Amino acid sequence: MKRFLMGSALALAGSGAVHAQSSVTVFGVVDLGVQYTKGEGGGSVKALSNGGLSTSRLGFRGTEDLGGGLRAGFWLEGSLNPDNGTGRPSNSNNQASGAGAAGPITFDRMSFVSLSHQKFGELRLGRDFIPTHYNSIYFDPFNANGVARAGNLTFAGAGTGPLPTGITGSNTVSYWLPAGLGGFYGMAMIGTGENDSTAPNRDDGNLAGARFGFAAGAFDIAAAVTRTHFDATAAIGNYTHANIGGTWDAGFAKFFALYNKVTVKLAAGTVRKNTAEIGAHIPAFEVGRIRLSYAYLDDRSDESLRNANGMPRNRDDARQFGIGYVHNLSKRTALYGTYARLMNSGQARYVVSGGVAPAGGRRSSGWEFGVRHLF
Repeated sequence: MKRFLMGSALALAGSGAVHAQSSVTVFGVVDLGVQYTKGEGGGSVKALSNGGLSTSRLGFRGTEDLGGGLRAGFWLEGSLNPDNGTGRPSNSNNQASGAGAAGPITFDRMSFVSLSHQKFGELRLGRDFIPTHYNSIYFDPFNANGVARAGNLTFAGAGTGPLPTGITGSNTVSYWLPAGLGGFYGMAMIGTGENDSTAPNRDDGNLAGARFGFAAGAFDIAAAVTRTHFDATAAIGNYTHANIGGTWDAGFAKFFALYNKVTVKLAAGTVRKNTAEIGAHIPAFEVGRIRLSYAYLDDRSDESLRNANGMPRNRDDARQFGIGYVHNLSKRTALYGTYARLMNSGQARYVVSGGVAPAGGRRSSGWEFGVRHLF
């Protein structure tokens, strides 16, 4: 990372002077790889993949020490597509109507200003990850990235429309507990869709959620929930995501577990998807680690929700197996390889990240080899 010291701000206080130290850091990730994916009964794709180990990004963050334990800060972070030199779209109001155009670089991941105190915690205003996605990042052995990520099952197929708050939320206010609480940590968030109060869908895009956990020694466990309001249609409705996860570092291996429960209340019935995942990181060759995961999706949607062939969608279950290896060339640069195999049942058409959807009930698979560099 490259750090720029912005100097000291000088203010008069009585007969003396107070110096406020400020700093700004430019940081980022460039992650590209060669990927091959195949969907049985569909097709295959050879591609230059992006973010197989870590999401490619460019960011700016800064802090100012205001004295007395109080600090001001900001964070601006946008996803990159370095394979073609573009950015990823953001969303202005947590609804389909607020979806931005792909191409320009936006701060779609994080864009907030904050005030924090070492005793009282932190207040953030802006765009941030929703509480449940933090569990997806920390408790998925593949860190919510690449062909073997748990999100292949968690979010896909929840409805026939997009879920704008599946990962991030705009127009949010969040409070974060301070450090030093004996291992306890947590945060709570609210957000608004910023609709006209006279509009029929005035509550669409409004969200609320929280995440609380405990970390001590080799253990870390946290539970989270996020709920976003949408008037029920054929494509989307009230969306609730709850999850609980944890890790245990046993020395010879670090074990992961994550359980997700997603519900979407569509006009025709309620989608219910429960996903359980277990996995591990196993140290190898002194500077590397083997990554393993197994995930199972149990669809428990209402009988009223049917596939095109008339069969109930609650038979559309799926399983996914992932294996990978990361080899660190330095603290900043790593080589990696990942293979994932996703087995659908019923008429499910879940697909590994970046792949072509298979025919109903058929398999999807993919591999990728890449390099990631941090700066």
